[in-house]
Amino acid sequence: MFFHYSSTHIANILLHICGASVAMAAGLLAIVSGKRGRLHRWAGRAFVWGYGVVLFTAVMGVAVFEFRSFLAVATVASSYGVFSGYRAVRLRGRRPEAVDRLAAMVALAAPATFVAAMHVLVKPWAPVLTWTVLGGLLLMSGYDLLRGVLPATWLEATWVHEHLFKMIGAFDALTATFAGTVFPQFQPWSALVPNVAGTLLIAGFFVAGPRAWRGRRPRRMATEGDCVMQ
Repeated sequence: MFFHYSSTHIANILLHICGASVAMAAGLLAIVSGKRGRLHRWAGRAFVWGYGVVLFTAVMGVAVFEFRSFLAVATVASSYGVFSGYRAVRLRGRRPEAVDRLAAMVALAAPATFVAAMHVLVKPWAPVLTWTVLGGLLLMSGYDLLRGVLPATWLEATWVHEHLFKMIGAFDALTATFAGTVFPQFQPWSALVPNVAGTLLIAGFFVAGPRAWRGRRPRRMATEGDCVMQ
């Protein structure tokens, strides 16, 4: 299957697969592990580092070797989700900083830029599947910009929800990209099914989470090391 690729292209693909495998395994471990335990923190860090490898190799693959519209879209959306989810932990309910506002504005402009590029370059793309991902990116980046004016009490009360939503969303995007790439004959369903499953998982955390957090929350404020999926 790789016979017509150069050795550099093959190396990039293998590194991408390794990074994605680490991120998916670590992400799953972070989801099922205790949200204040050492295992969860370790898995969260491994997830972020694995995603960093995925991002680097995906950018190389799209820009240098072979352009794939769905891979490009998923890379942008999921990478912003990881960044913003990590920043939610760092800010812990505080107002966005300059780097957060800049990243949100870039992410907000990404969908229009992508659609314009597809028309200019005359590249094939699946509008239904693509807008499923880009729509989520628009909502997420738009909300992040609104955090500059939302009540401080709201930010303090919802930063954990925000962290869960964004990190699980990034995990969902990774698994959807994996399924869509490995099973192209079943698209768009091979990518849509993981998206639906991820949405249901997020909804489950939102419904069950507050009761669990109230029941297990210590009297003191959690330290940064106790954060979720850091």
